Amino acid sequence: MKHLRLPRFPRPRLLPSVPAACVRALVGSCLLAVAARAQVLVSDYNLGRILRYEADGSAPVVLVSSAAGGLDQPHRSRIGPDGLLYVASAGSDQILRYHADTGAYVDTFAGSASGLDYPVDFLFRPDGFVYVSSQANSAVLRYSAATGARDFGWIATHPSLSAPSGIAFDDAGNLYVSGRFSYNLARFDAATGAHELTFGNVPFALGLVWTPDGRLLAAAGYGNTVEAFTAPASDAPAQSTFASGLSFPVGLDFAPAGDALLVANYSSGSISRHALANGATLAPFTSGGPLSGPNYFTVLNPAAIPEPAAATVLAGLAALLRPALRRRRVQPRQSIPPASPRP
Repeated sequence: MKHLRLPRFPRPRLLPSVPAACVRALVGSCLLAVAARAQVLVSDYNLGRILRYEADGSAPVVLVSSAAGGLDQPHRSRIGPDGLLYVASAGSDQILRYHADTGAYVDTFAGSASGLDYPVDFLFRPDGFVYVSSQANSAVLRYSAATGARDFGWIATHPSLSAPSGIAFDDAGNLYVSGRFSYNLARFDAATGAHELTFGNVPFALGLVWTPDGRLLAAAGYGNTVEAFTAPASDAPAQSTFASGLSFPVGLDFAPAGDALLVANYSSGSISRHALANGATLAPFTSGGPLSGPNYFTVLNPAAIPEPAAATVLAGLAALLRPALRRRRVQPRQSIPPASPRP
């Protein structure tokens, strides 16, 4: 009996008119858009680690484990221009870097050799520098965001400001710093570091954040309040209480949806939520669980990144493939010859 031999068909090519690289790019962008989601990174001072929460306060996981890479008394964490996670390790006088997705230690970005002493808060700016509040030497220092080298020609310090903690910039080029031990806020020229004004009465002043309407909020750790300042760039900023009844508030930021203020309450181990209009207490973002002593935290919101939404990417992919699908011609089926008769 002769074996039945099937004819060879040419290997089909999927949409030959569409460049493979283009398809891969679109699919990759789609996957990134689907995977991207708002998250909140919380520094747990008591346990020396970084926790990651979903946007609604659920599913907490340990991103950076206790003492990883020498982490000691973590304060502010932020994602740098290189995509790595930067963490102010106050207890070791360093800013450490970690992989943002796995929390694995990478290296030391800056340390005590450059004069850094108990770093608390820091900000990356478009001028290519990262500004760091160095609390133990009562100064704000700046470093190259690319190399970590300190710019020794720039420093923001003043006798009226003791133990700088939170830092914030406005669009006019002013730097605002909270004084933990001096119970006040100070304003500096961001370009030169020159002191401009010291103002306010904020017992144990810690985290700072801007509201959408231009008010500067400051956490008062000993006052258990969040204080608000209107016209902070003026000669006489006006102060009022935004939120009260807190439990040693430290870090401030806005909820991923931008609809509420989040406050890290160190003493109660919680992150409370407050209405932007009047500071009224809302349902908490998180309370208890694995969180012991939250101080500073960072909201990672993909909405702020110019990434295409998944639906948009899929629509673009479909638009690209449609002409190619129309150009494809259905090849006539090739019939299989009948088997030879048996002998």
